[in-house]
Amino acid sequence: MSLRKLSEKVAKLDAFPKVEEDNKHRSGQGGLLTVILACFLGLLTMSELIDYRRLNTTHEFLVDSSVSTRVQVNLDMTIAMPCPDINVDIYDVGGERLHLTQNFKSIPAQFEAIKSRRYGTLDPKYVHEIVKAAKGQQFDETVARDMGACRILGSFGSNKVAANLHITAQGHGYQTGMHTSHEVLNFTHRIDEFSFGELYPSLINPLDDSIEISESHFEIFQYFLSVVPTTYIDNSNNLLDTYQYAVTDSKKLFTEQESVKYIPGIFFRYDFEPISVRITEKRQSFSHFLVRLSGIIGGAVVTVGFAYRVVRFAITGGKEDANMYRGVHNLMRNV
Repeated sequence: MSLRKLSEKVAKLDAFPKVEEDNKHRSGQGGLLTVILACFLGLLTMSELIDYRRLNTTHEFLVDSSVSTRVQVNLDMTIAMPCPDINVDIYDVGGERLHLTQNFKSIPAQFEAIKSRRYGTLDPKYVHEIVKAAKGQQFDETVARDMGACRILGSFGSNKVAANLHITAQGHGYQTGMHTSHEVLNFTHRIDEFSFGELYPSLINPLDDSIEISESHFEIFQYFLSVVPTTYIDNSNNLLDTYQYAVTDSKKLFTEQESVKYIPGIFFRYDFEPISVRITEKRQSFSHFLVRLSGIIGGAVVTVGFAYRVVRFAITGGKEDANMYRGVHNLMRNV
């Protein structure tokens, strides 16, 4: 069988028959509709492309089966009290008590309601002490007291059990020795970050960028956190074990006479839930994108073409089509 005959046989299977140019009828309305349809399909294509590039996440709730016994706690906050007067301690249900003041960087600061990295308006000696503190070096306590606030920054390892992180003043409640004057007590604070484990994209920590203003020298701020172990799997199947949490808060004012039974300060009480969350990040496949795009374009062209014929038939009453068929019939008779 020759190649030509094979081509003729295959041509009989053509599902896309061609219409001769002489038999095509073009109109201004059809051209305008084609331009509008092309613009519309362009917008749909852009929408599908954006959707294809978007990462979709799914959430699954599971029983926590992890065997890890330690968790990393990250803290970055500013308190409206001088650094030398602040203590940081943790107590857990296992009986472990840790004095964490030395585990964090205590950086002298001037308290602001919003986070700021600008040091241009500060006295040069303040900037010098801030730099020393940021490097972990000993800073001048006199300068720190003049600045009036302290930024506490760092991370520490905690047992994976219920615990209470205390931020209190020297000589109040848990520490002996130097006693901080009542006039200095001010637990107004701004939390820039409070998190557990490592960060992952789109993770929202409820306490980040929050602020509380103290109304008295004697005030307690309490945060109750429910921590949920979380497994994050990205689009490349990289796995990250971390944590997220929900929080409720309260505060209590008391008098100087009641300070014998209450301790002014900031308290983070957290516990770990027995469930875990698995977050999976996926992007639709390229083949799925092509199938959707082909379906949208093909469906739109066919639907608009059919609607155009129906509207045209309704307006003309079928006269144009009848005239066209009559002309073709006459042409065939003449032939």
